[in-house]
Amino acid sequence: MMEEITKFNQRLAKQRKLSTILTCGLLVYGFIAAIPMFNDSVKHEETLYCNSSNLCEGSNIKHGISYLIDRERRNQLFDNNIRVIKILPPEDDKAFVWGIVSSLFLLSSYALSKSITNSQEKAIHSQFKLLKIKALENDLLEQAHINLFEFSKQNQAEITKQAIARQTSETIQAMKSEAELQLDHLNGQLQGELSLKSHELQIAELSKQIAENLLSEAELKRKLEKINKPMSDAKQSTADEQVKQILIEALKNHEDGWLWTIIKAVKPLWIIGEQGTGKTNTSVAVGLVRKYCLGVAVFRIADRHLNGANSKVWKLLEAKEKADNDLAIIEVLQDTYERRLKRIGLDLDDKQAEQFLLDEFTHLKDIDEETVKKFIKSTFSDTRKAKERFIGVTHLGTNEAFGDGTAAMRKAGSILIEKFTADGEKPLSRVVIKHGLADAQGNKLEDVEHTLPGWFEAFTIHKHFNDKPIDF
Repeated sequence: MMEEITKFNQRLAKQRKLSTILTCGLLVYGFIAAIPMFNDSVKHEETLYCNSSNLCEGSNIKHGISYLIDRERRNQLFDNNIRVIKILPPEDDKAFVWGIVSSLFLLSSYALSKSITNSQEKAIHSQFKLLKIKALENDLLEQAHINLFEFSKQNQAEITKQAIARQTSETIQAMKSEAELQLDHLNGQLQGELSLKSHELQIAELSKQIAENLLSEAELKRKLEKINKPMSDAKQSTADEQVKQILIEALKNHEDGWLWTIIKAVKPLWIIGEQGTGKTNTSVAVGLVRKYCLGVAVFRIADRHLNGANSKVWKLLEAKEKADNDLAIIEVLQDTYERRLKRIGLDLDDKQAEQFLLDEFTHLKDIDEETVKKFIKSTFSDTRKAKERFIGVTHLGTNEAFGDGTAAMRKAGSILIEKFTADGEKPLSRVVIKHGLADAQGNKLEDVEHTLPGWFEAFTIHKHFNDKPIDF
């Protein structure tokens, strides 16, 4: 290592010597080249002049730098009192070139000195790092050698102890009598059997502990499930109940709660109006509120346009049974008539109520008048006892649609809402409750004007109960 340091120092000394010679040479040449720059006559023109009142000879003749004389001659008094004798050119018109050359020599000298200084500084740092690494490596090797030697020495001592102990045991064993050997044999067997039994006992204890742990874990899981299930159900129930109550409060607060009164009523609900008044959408919206807020499932829907323009809105109700053509709807009317009679006989409670929505009712009388008449009379008289929440949609609310002799039954046993449109395409919020409402004293009200809230729309109501609550 010392030899390496010596060689490194010698290399640095040679570099410094060479750089010193070059730097000094550049400095000398730089100063020599700069000498002409210190004499103005070498660089500039000179003007010889004398006072015009004296004789221009000998010491009366003066000289000066031409551009300075010219500057002074701007003074009229000075210019009138001198006489220019001669203009002398510069002694060396390339003196500025020597100035540039001098600057280059001096800058080169500085750059060379700076470069060799930085280079040697980096080399010294690198050499120090290398020397530290080598010194650390030597220390580690030496420490490893010492540890290995100590480990080997300890192993040799341990092996020697074991050899001595074994030899001693063999000597003692050879000195024993036959009876002592047999006794040792019996003791060995007993010790072996005792160890085996002890091992089996430990295994049995561990198995018992494992079984107890598994039993405790199962019991704990059962208790946790029992505790968590009601909590999760309660949380879900609380969230659903809150969404439901928010909508109910909004319905109650809208125009004295007329819409909520109609929704919770058990009377059949008829919605009439021209095409484009949004009758189907409103009927589905009422059905959805009854489903989610009153817990009344939708059992059946019937509409000849069930799979057409109204298919998307009908799907929101998730009805159990559907009828989508005239013949199927007539069969549904007959089946509904018979089903109502059966349900009346069962004396059902409100929790077993169901919904039936019927659309495009106007023309059905022309297909099967007898079945339609039976269905109409049953609708006005049997739906309450059969626990059926009926919603019907038709274009007209006259005898032409419902049949002769039904006017009094309609007024007494149903609610009729008329909807409107201004252009035949966009529904208006205006509605007229033709009959079905009553005041606080029970007096029947007819042709009551109200409006539907803007958010009372089937898809909006469905989203409200499916993670997109309405912002009232």
